[in-house]
Amino acid sequence: MNEIRPSQPTATNPPRFDDEIDLVDLALALWRRKWFVVSVTLAVVVLAALYAFARGEAVKATAFASIYSLPKTIDQRGDDRYVIEPGAVMQVTQRVFVPKSLKMDREANPPEESRELEVKLDQPEDTALVVLETEATEAEADRVEALHESITDRIAGLVESEVEELRGRLDRRIEMLETRLDNTESLAESLAQTGGDLAEISLEISKVKADLLSAELEKSSLKGGRLVELGQQRDLENGVSSALIIALGAILGLFAGLFAALMANFIAAARERLHGESQAED
Repeated sequence: MNEIRPSQPTATNPPRFDDEIDLVDLALALWRRKWFVVSVTLAVVVLAALYAFARGEAVKATAFASIYSLPKTIDQRGDDRYVIEPGAVMQVTQRVFVPKSLKMDREANPPEESRELEVKLDQPEDTALVVLETEATEAEADRVEALHESITDRIAGLVESEVEELRGRLDRRIEMLETRLDNTESLAESLAQTGGDLAEISLEISKVKADLLSAELEKSSLKGGRLVELGQQRDLENGVSSALIIALGAILGLFAGLFAALMANFIAAARERLHGESQAED
């Protein structure tokens, strides 16, 4: 008796659709149009290089910095202190000195002939420095230096007036303490002759001498401000470098060339198919 087996379905190949992408055909199509890709890539790279070099020659970003150091002195406790607070100097400079100096610069360099400059102020934390910075080109170096010099001269004038005022107060204090010391010592001599108690007088003399020494030390440590740098030039890192522009142009050109080659291949295939269909209809 023959055993009846269920029929097995015959293996069939999966259907192939015409719109599927064959990577091998795609690679061959791009290879056939390799010179087209190379041409487009080179064209974009040349354009990027021309832009980068023209941009680099025309606008080279630089900055000019000037630094002024504010004076310090020693107080009665032996600690350092500012003769004039940096915050006060920054406010006066921002509101008065910079506008006045910029006005003088505009009068010497009219806006219709030269561009207007700007001055940025900074006071690094825990320092006695006032920093002026202006972005300009190398051709404007002398102009920026004159502008910064005008501002720092005004700062120096403000600082010098504060130094002189403090020196005057210290001179008057030293004179007063010296007079007080002389009077106290005379009193001590009188008491010594009469056999009086010198304990309190000796204590007073010691205190006056200590105050006098402190005032003399503060006066000797009192110095004016100083200009550390004037118009120091440095290159800015702002913007995209020329090398990066060219590299980006090469990448963009390669993708543009590949896309153009694929579009050209697609158009050629579409024309061939339309031509075949028209012949079949005929």
